[in-house]
Amino acid sequence: MTTFLLIWVGRLLTALGSSISGFALGLWIYQQTGSVTQFATGLLLGFAPGMLAAPAAGVLVDRHRRRTVLLCADAAAMLAAVAMAAAEATGHLAVWQVYATTVVESCCAAFQWPALAAAVTGMVRPEQRGRAGAMTQTALAGAQLLGPMLAAVLLGAGGLRAVLWTDVVSFALGLLTLLVARFPEPAGHRDRPRPPGRATEPAQRPSWRAELTEGRRLLTGQPGLRHLLRVVTVLNAAEAAATALLLPLVLAGTPAADQNAAVAVVSTAGGLGLAAGSVAMSIWSGPRRPLAWVTSATVLSGAAVLAAGLHPRPAALSAAAFTFFLGLPVVTGCAQVLWQSAVAAEAQGRVFALRRMFTQAGTLLGYLLAGPLAAQVCEPLVGPGGPLDSTLGRLLGTDRDRGSALLLCCTGLLLAVTGLAGRRHTVEALPPPEPIGCDRTALARIPANSTDAEPL
Repeated sequence: MTTFLLIWVGRLLTALGSSISGFALGLWIYQQTGSVTQFATGLLLGFAPGMLAAPAAGVLVDRHRRRTVLLCADAAAMLAAVAMAAAEATGHLAVWQVYATTVVESCCAAFQWPALAAAVTGMVRPEQRGRAGAMTQTALAGAQLLGPMLAAVLLGAGGLRAVLWTDVVSFALGLLTLLVARFPEPAGHRDRPRPPGRATEPAQRPSWRAELTEGRRLLTGQPGLRHLLRVVTVLNAAEAAATALLLPLVLAGTPAADQNAAVAVVSTAGGLGLAAGSVAMSIWSGPRRPLAWVTSATVLSGAAVLAAGLHPRPAALSAAAFTFFLGLPVVTGCAQVLWQSAVAAEAQGRVFALRRMFTQAGTLLGYLLAGPLAAQVCEPLVGPGGPLDSTLGRLLGTDRDRGSALLLCCTGLLLAVTGLAGRRHTVEALPPPEPIGCDRTALARIPANSTDAEPL
């Protein structure tokens, strides 16, 4: 656990630096161009390149040492940050340079997070993996909460230059923790078998297509794992859609003089829920029935979103935001433990990279579809004069922006149904090796409602 704590501190620093610079650069783009489209383009470039790079990243993570992959990805991201800081210092910073740096950092993240998630399997004991996953979620939650505030402080104190060099320093500190730390690698990276009579030449590797096919099979081959992937993807899409829909609902139900305060209260409630859930999972060693907890937390989050749609007032929206984000780290932490147990260590890079691609696709779809669905599909149904105005429209606790309220209700129902649909699934798991690379010939079957292994 000591090695993980050292790596965790480095990831916290780099995530915080990226959050600070991301907020400040998005603000800078909008101030320079006055264009919402160019601002949104920057947000899109933070997702799309990493999604496209995920399959290749997963194969490379499994083919090379995880520490080496993390070092190279962090170094590339730091060089991009240095180039942008130098451009700003010389007065040549342009929007296209910010876009280029965003693309590089998005691609680097496609390598960083699968490599880190796979490396945790070897550096943390099985009973501590839920706590380790929750601590990673806590670092991300802390970065999201503190990033905008620290960015505002740095922008006031030293302008954009201070923000960009802070990002560079955070990458350098993260690299330093990786240089100091030593953690186990899969056995195949140390003792790869060689053909007889050719001891000096490496064994022939499977093709990239074969390795990706195997990663996809491991990711979705079991009903329980398919259910986990479906839950986490829908949860990410619901988070994105709810985030996009909450703002118009808060504004619709609040007098103009109180709108800024209401938006701040709802946003803070969501951040506090995420922080509370993450800290609780970090302190707790993990549930004995992780799949059951995934189901319960997903249903609870869905019920919170449904309640927000039915009663879209600031107080109810704040309570719903807190509850939804409270369950988020429970789902992600328990799902991570199940994936680490069910997938062999030398294949986790591919599996975790493909999983990240699916879940990021859910986030992207949530952002892209929330607005059009609310305005063009739901609003005509329940708005004034719509076919459901006098029935379903009256159930919604607002007379304005009913389309967003209805879509929020539908999102909550979809999330709850998705969680309940796989409540009877099980996950077949390998006994976690310690360290990575020991014998895996003995399989175990782990029911959803027990952590006791039943030998096959």
